[in-house]
Amino acid sequence: MGERGGGLGLPRGARDLLPQAARRRRELVAALLGELERWGYAQVETPLVEYDAIHGRGLGEHERARSVRFIEPGSGEVVVLRSDVTPQIARVLGRRAGGELAEHGPVRLAYAASIVQQPRDPGEQLETHQVGVELVGEPPPWGDGELVALCAALLRRVGLVGARIDLAHGQFARQLLRRLGTTSAVRIAARDALARKDSAAVVATLVGGGVPAEDAARAASLCERFGGPEVLVAAATELGGMAPVEPLAHLEQTIAVVAAIDQDAAAAILVDLGEVRGFDYYTGVRLRVWGEGVPRPIVRGGRYDDLLGRYGSPRAATGFAIDLDALELALDHAGSPARESYSVGGLAVACLATAGAELRHEAAILAAAARGRGLRAFVLVADDRDAAMERARRADADRLTWRSAGASEHFSFHHGRWHAEARGWGRDEDATS
Repeated sequence: MGERGGGLGLPRGARDLLPQAARRRRELVAALLGELERWGYAQVETPLVEYDAIHGRGLGEHERARSVRFIEPGSGEVVVLRSDVTPQIARVLGRRAGGELAEHGPVRLAYAASIVQQPRDPGEQLETHQVGVELVGEPPPWGDGELVALCAALLRRVGLVGARIDLAHGQFARQLLRRLGTTSAVRIAARDALARKDSAAVVATLVGGGVPAEDAARAASLCERFGGPEVLVAAATELGGMAPVEPLAHLEQTIAVVAAIDQDAAAAILVDLGEVRGFDYYTGVRLRVWGEGVPRPIVRGGRYDDLLGRYGSPRAATGFAIDLDALELALDHAGSPARESYSVGGLAVACLATAGAELRHEAAILAAAARGRGLRAFVLVADDRDAAMERARRADADRLTWRSAGASEHFSFHHGRWHAEARGWGRDEDATS
């Protein structure tokens, strides 16, 4: 009898972690979660099983087809093994719409979890181990820029350098293809050809669907529109009226926010305007990270502003997940050990909800400088200083910088209340003030 049938083998794509590998995994997860705490992300845990009808609301058609289902004893309900954590976070937020996770400003959540999906090919895993984040209530470009900079910080935290950060926009190619006036079937076929980077097939598909050859060639050029931020300028110029303006602007603004937080992270960004693969729920900027010696993305994520509305809590949201197995492969290839743990404090940099772009940039820079000094630091948005103090307290911050037009106020929390401080928390903040 074969190993799969009745021996001691494992299902396709599953594997064991023996003591040394398990210890390494535990230390890696601890390092990632420690860095996330420094950025203000609070850890949550979600169940391995969900009702299929509820979990499926947050999945695309292809992802639903890969779910592993069974019948719940007693109730007869169809139950699914967790195949994506993001719909679970959406469910939690929907159930607690009036509770602690529904505050005005951003909600920052982190998780360490395993997901189960039917493999699409023999080399794909059945079970994927992840550390991920969800940033809810922070619109573009602020949320997208924070996520990209956070991703770069997490990889540095565990000693991985030289990873490539690919940015795309979930709506750019879709909107461009819709502007060509073709049928849905032609658009889907052209999108599949774009996913394969097959420009000849894109042209043939669109011309066959009645699109003028010149326009079809311009659409097919998305296969080659990959590179630094200059790709955005070239696309706006060369594609003319075919180019959707808003997605290009979101990508440009996101890169600017990343640069304000972390110049090194901004320098690692490459833009891919022809990227169309992924979950159906992406509505904005998308993120993938690639490393040497790894055949699949180390990090996947992006903006999914429509998803939370399916669970009764419509809000802007973005997030990503780190594939721990892929990360370990990249670390092995680079020969990079994890670093020692950081000590953490708790600085909230809050600014007025109606603040303009300049003030938001300044707040992001202050938080980044504080994290560089080993503090836990993050940006809050509030309607006034009292609201900022309450939100900072609930986020377990013991220090607060309140930014309003032209001024900064500094506070520390002890003996159950906030106390004014004459100065901030380091020369970087004092200089910006």
